[in-house]
This record gives sequence, structure tokens and C-alpha cells, in this order.
Amino acid sequence: MRARILVALAFWLTSTALVAAPHDVAIHVTRLGGDRGSAQPYVDRLLRRLEGLAGWTAGSAKGAFVVSKKEALAYLGQAAPGFGMLEPALYFELRKSHALTPLAQVESADLVSPKLHVVVKDPALKTLADLKGKRLWTTLGETPRYLGRVVLEGKLDLAAVQVKPIGQALKGVRGVLRGDCDATTLDDDQLEKARAMTGGADLLVLASSPALPAIPVVAFGAALSDAERAGLVKALLALCDGADGAAICKEMHIGRFVPIDATALKAAETRYGE
Repeated sequence: MRARILVALAFWLTSTALVAAPHDVAIHVTRLGGDRGSAQPYVDRLLRRLEGLAGWTAGSAKGAFVVSKKEALAYLGQAAPGFGMLEPALYFELRKSHALTPLAQVESADLVSPKLHVVVKDPALKTLADLKGKRLWTTLGETPRYLGRVVLEGKLDLAAVQVKPIGQALKGVRGVLRGDCDATTLDDDQLEKARAMTGGADLLVLASSPALPAIPVVAFGAALSDAERAGLVKALLALCDGADGAAICKEMHIGRFVPIDATALKAAETRYGE
């Protein structure tokens, strides 16, 4: 059920029109998965609360789930959602082409990875340079610039590595333990769980990232007016308050929405580059 609920946080998109309305939302997170149909009731409950807090017409915000980056980019090539909640990697990739403006960010022990580690099993691998010609399975495989510059700080030439995109971190753990790949990327929580698996005690951390930015909530271009943006930010910051809000956020595995940490985001933007 947890995975089914969290699909809602993989990508909310409009399902009835090619051109989205300003109150439609695109959300993309990758740490947990699920399926679109099971998630929809949870998505709808959150949207109804958001509408009430923002003073929007009931039913004016719509959302649906699209699982892959490829589908997300295809949709965004046709439609214009007013706002979204995006993984940092996709935010950096789209921030200029889609004129993204950060409005708030997500606090969540389940969804946010504040740090990532490059994990191996072979003790002969001692530095990132030793991965040259090796196989790296990672959930960031579809966003190599973010992986190489923001996570790895430019210390590994990914062109010299066999990078394979994977949908779930567990696949990378199993790949390393079975010898199907040489390295994978895990956050603190994933690494702790991996070390509890059979053979997991042999896992080694080859390198660790600096602090990584949280998942931002962003405005797309000028779809929302200044007043609507201000109302949206106010609504997001209050969304998880009270018994009803806390219950809705809990089932979505959101801790709360907080103001953007501009310092952390700027540090990552500097590493990512123009």
C-alpha cells in the first residue's frame, strides 16, 4: 500500500486536456514507486485541500501520474502546468527551458535524499577513479549532468563509466551484491537497509556527496499570476497543519512544506552550472 500511495508523488499531470490549466500540477519524485490508479484518490484529497487553502474553485486543480522522465518531458512539450513538485535533478534540467521559479520545498524522511553515497562491494575499488570502465547502476542514470556535477562534484568522468539507469535503489543494491554491477548510489536510509540484507555487511562507501537540495515546488513560467503564486505558497506552508492536513500529508509521506533554502539550492546550482 505504501508504494501505491507514493505513486502520487511520482508525477501529477492533467489527464483530460493537452493544454493544462494554471491550477494543474506536475509532480515528479523517484525515491518510492507505485501505480497510477491506486494513487489517484490520495492525489485528489490533497488537491481538494490545497484548493480550499488557496481559495481556488473546487475541482479546478487536476493531477495524474506519469512514471518516467521520458513521459514527463513528452507531456511538458505539449502542456503548460502552472506549478509542480520536481526532483532536484529534473528541476535543474528544466529550470531555464521552462522558466521555473522555486516557491517552497518538501520536508520528508521518505521522499528526500539529503546525501548520496557511491556504494561498492569489491574492496579493490578504493576511489571514484577506480570506476573507470566499471558498471554503475543508479536512479540518477537519466540525469547524468546532475549526477556528475552536483552529486559527484565533477570527480568522475561518467563518459568512462558504464552507467545504467534504474527505477528503484533496491535494484542497484541487488546488482552490486550479485556482481551484476560494480557500484550503485544510495542515500543514508537506503544504505542502512542494504547493509541489513544478506551480504550487505560487505558493502563499502566509495564516495559521498555534499549536502543535496530538497525537492522544490516550482512555478512554471507565468501561468500563475503573482497573486496566485503568493496564495499557493501560503496554502502549501499550511497544508499539513491540523488533524486533516496532517493525515493527508502523512498518507502522501510528506512531512511538511517549508520555505525554499536558497543557500542550499544556490550551492547546487553553482555545481550544476549554466
